[in-house]
Amino acid sequence: MAAAKHIVKSLAVSKNAADDMMRFLSTYDPRLLPLSSPDTGEEEEEDDDDEEEELIASAEEVILRCNSSPSGPGTIDDDYLYAVDDATAASARSTRAAAAVHAAMPRLEEELRALLLASSSSSSPRRLSDDLAGDATTSPPRHDDDGDGATLSPDAAAAARAVAGRMLRAGYGPELAQAYVSVRRDALADSVAQLGVEAVSIEEVLRMDWPALDPKMRRWAHAVRPAVRAHLGAERRLCDEVFESDAQVGHACFADVARGSVLQLLGFACAAAMAARRAPEKLFRVVAMYDALADVRADLEALFSGNDDAFVRDFFAGEASAAASQLADAVRATVEELGHVIRGEASRRPVLGGEIHPMTRYVLNYCALLADSRDTLDAVLLVNGDDDQVNGAGGDLTLVTPSARCMLKLMTLLLRNMDDKAALYDDAGLQNIFLMNNLYYVVHKVMETPPLRELLGDDWLRRHRGQIRQHETGYLRASWIAVLSGLRDDGGGAPAPAKMTRSSSAAAHDRAVRDQARAFNAAFEEMYRAQTAWKVADPQLREELRIAVSERLIPAYRSFLGRASRVSGGRHVKFYSLEDLENYMLDFFEGVQKFVR
Repeated sequence: MAAAKHIVKSLAVSKNAADDMMRFLSTYDPRLLPLSSPDTGEEEEEDDDDEEEELIASAEEVILRCNSSPSGPGTIDDDYLYAVDDATAASARSTRAAAAVHAAMPRLEEELRALLLASSSSSSPRRLSDDLAGDATTSPPRHDDDGDGATLSPDAAAAARAVAGRMLRAGYGPELAQAYVSVRRDALADSVAQLGVEAVSIEEVLRMDWPALDPKMRRWAHAVRPAVRAHLGAERRLCDEVFESDAQVGHACFADVARGSVLQLLGFACAAAMAARRAPEKLFRVVAMYDALADVRADLEALFSGNDDAFVRDFFAGEASAAASQLADAVRATVEELGHVIRGEASRRPVLGGEIHPMTRYVLNYCALLADSRDTLDAVLLVNGDDDQVNGAGGDLTLVTPSARCMLKLMTLLLRNMDDKAALYDDAGLQNIFLMNNLYYVVHKVMETPPLRELLGDDWLRRHRGQIRQHETGYLRASWIAVLSGLRDDGGGAPAPAKMTRSSSAAAHDRAVRDQARAFNAAFEEMYRAQTAWKVADPQLREELRIAVSERLIPAYRSFLGRASRVSGGRHVKFYSLEDLENYMLDFFEGVQKFVR
């Protein structure tokens, strides 16, 4: 029967043909054969041994002949693989077969390496660092997250699978794993480097100044998605293809291939989080990194979820969790630091002309950008119940999101700081101009930034628009009430009771009007000198203030001119025309000091 099997193996051209031959031979009836001698069993065993030796010799000859030929992908044919199969099947009974198997393993390993290296060279990811060579404000480069990565053609995949299966069956799993990991680990590292993520230590990151660290953080945030979804995902699929016959070995190899690159990615995230902690100018890079990692974290953990080793699964999940926690802590600490910066801005030099304070512009522009990341803020900011600093903001803070609470706190700190800064001005009118300028800028910025407006709410806007009107009223009262009071008609004294006092009373009235004119002239000229130097940056607010002043000044001065027209000796006193005053008013709040000509 052993001879029959050998004949079948030699002659069959397909599985079906082999099966037909076996069925034919099995129908032979031993009773139809001549009786065997007692030595027949021993002779058959000797024949089987001879046939196996011939099979081993044939396999050995094929293996040695192929081993002496040049190597490279595709140079191992089916005859070689069948020879390895024959030698492997007999290796437990024959040292010669075992030696043939041992001789075949280096060539199989070379073939596997060649196939895998061909896969590496055919995958040519676009350099992300080239995409990021432009300005930092340009939109991030587009990547197909499932595109670039380790791929094999169907023929190459079948060849690699065949080689790996034979090495595993021959008991050379460790050698197979070492060869596979050494090739694919370096290939994956090159792919990650092509994305612009450099291998740097934590110590190097912590020593970097911001101009050097900033582009690295930006590249990382753009690269982590294709690194995980395209390259790591492709490596996992490649492992599944090659190690189809032993998934457990494949999972272990993938973990070894990926470990270095994953730790490099996550290690940089942790180091950058430490370097950027409590630095407000670095917050947006940290937020972008957190968003990118949060986006791919589930994908990253899923790549290792099939591993039978719980330690491996927990290791990678723990590293990803630690990196995300470090970034979240950095976001929280940096937002808190921003509050400290606002509260601690204690410059004692007032802004010239009562214009918008640089801190106001900085905080509003910062918060406008931060509001775009409100989902991230909601995810990382802790609710700690420390709301005393925003009680004046109104509303029930337990009903708003963490990001809204954050914005309310920052706005409250800013406006309180501006209240303190206003006290640096000696002129009460200028104090109100300063507060009005800053609050108007805040309200206008919130209104034109939908995410920020959504967080602060329309009630907050209505209250603070009302405060702008209060500051306008405060300015008018502080700057103009004395001037306008000087134009009021006091009646020129009581009517003369007798004919002899009428002329003296008229003279006193005329003097009073002339004195009023001189006092008004002096007051207005001083007001003009001072308030042309005051700066109201917003054109609309500037025009509204001029109109508010004119609506009070012009009617009062018109009435005064009516009384002054009946005064004798008025030619010795200067009287402004209404047109003069209106023209002079056009120079107010321009930030350029002028004098009445």
